[in-house]
Parts: sequence; structure tokens; C-alpha cells
Amino acid sequence: MPLIQGKHNGRAAIVTVAIIDAASYRNHRPGQEPLKAVPFPALIDTGATRTMIATRVVAKPGLQLVNKLEFAHVGGVDRRNGYLFHVGFYQSPPVTETEISNIQVFKPVINGGELPDGNTFDVLLGMDVITSGSLTVDRDGSFGFRF
Repeated sequence: MPLIQGKHNGRAAIVTVAIIDAASYRNHRPGQEPLKAVPFPALIDTGATRTMIATRVVAKPGLQLVNKLEFAHVGGVDRRNGYLFHVGFYQSPPVTETEISNIQVFKPVINGGELPDGNTFDVLLGMDVITSGSLTVDRDGSFGFRF
């Protein structure tokens, strides 16, 4: 089981992830040109039911709109664009934007919604990902996610 480790500041745990188009991942074969994988900062959010991606993330891996998803929040319910993708976890932060050699891909396809831009993170990792593994948050400022 892959283990992703990082530091939290007592309020937030941020990890670097890649968002990979689900159709591209499914159709990729060994020996082909590597898949597009762009690193994005992700907030681990145990209060979010579903993983969401910022509008600016959608274009980089070439995600296609597949549905509209309902999201409940403090102000009511919104319908947002939905996309199919995989989340790739970096074992260590990438040196370049195209580095993909140290990614552990989360195999289940995520049907994630579009998150408005303007946050300090580009991906919100929700319970659809977190509950597939084991998340530990320690008071020494570290966290680990094993899936």
C-alpha cells in the first residue's frame, strides 16, 4: 500500500497531487508517450463528501465535462460541472511540472465537481478518496495517508 506523508500546520494538511484524465489513463499503454500529469496543491478535507477541482485545473489534463453534480453547502445547494479523473499522489514534491515518475495513482475513478477558483489550493480531497485508505494526523505536525 502506498504511503503519502506530509506536514500540517494544525489547521490544514496540504499534499501535492496530479489530476489525470480518466479516459486517457484507461486507454494508456506501456511504451506510449507519458500521460499529462501536472502537480497541484490539494487540501485534505475530512468535512467534504466529494473531491473537487478548481476551474483552472480542468484544462491542464484535458478533462471533459460529463455531468452536473449537486453540492450542499452553508448557503444552500449548487449544481456544478462534474469530471471523471484519477488522483495521482507524489511520493515527494516534483522538481518540474512534467515529472511523473514518482506518482502513485489512486485507481478508482473520481467523479469530482468544479470548485470555484480563489483558494490557496487547487484540489479539495474529500471523503470519496480519504475513506479508501487510512489517514493519520499527528500532533507533531505530520500526517500520513495509506491507500
